[in-house]
Amino acid sequence: MLIFLTFFTFAPLYGQLWVGAKSGGTFVRRQQMEGSGSGWSSSYHAGVAVNVYLAEFSFGGFAVQPEALYNRKGGDGLQLGYVEVPLNIIYQLNFGNVIPYVFVAPYYAFLVNEMGAKATDGAISYAKSDYGVKLGGGVELWYFQLSAAYVRGLGNVVKSDALASRNAGAEISLGYFFLR
Repeated sequence: MLIFLTFFTFAPLYGQLWVGAKSGGTFVRRQQMEGSGSGWSSSYHAGVAVNVYLAEFSFGGFAVQPEALYNRKGGDGLQLGYVEVPLNIIYQLNFGNVIPYVFVAPYYAFLVNEMGAKATDGAISYAKSDYGVKLGGGVELWYFQLSAAYVRGLGNVVKSDALASRNAGAEISLGYFFLR
């Protein structure tokens, strides 16, 4: 829904719209402020992206890039699967075919599955959503987009007043925009 709203709202402003696929590695530490500690998890994310160029200047420009990704996060032997919807707000520099950029991306994620030992023991109940922010940068080269981001979850992923647990980590992504 967010992708279609962005298209119909912003596409007429500048007229450059890219549609593509995106995937990569997710490296997340679920931080526990109280409790048994934290663990690292490496997994993946994959989905679709729409890049809408809003304004272009001789030295760079602005774009928004809504995405819909399946993203696995977790730690301590647990993987939480989310459908994540980030909205990348991008500033890019214009160097011809090579376009470096930086971005900030607030996101909202819906929990769709729980995998691992702690998911089946029933002792902990998990929140049905997560939200946070991504900060990162990357480079566009022809039809490809390579990016890296720091991810900081702001919502508590467990339903407990005694235990606070948030997702934090990094993502590395490769996107291919097949429709330009």
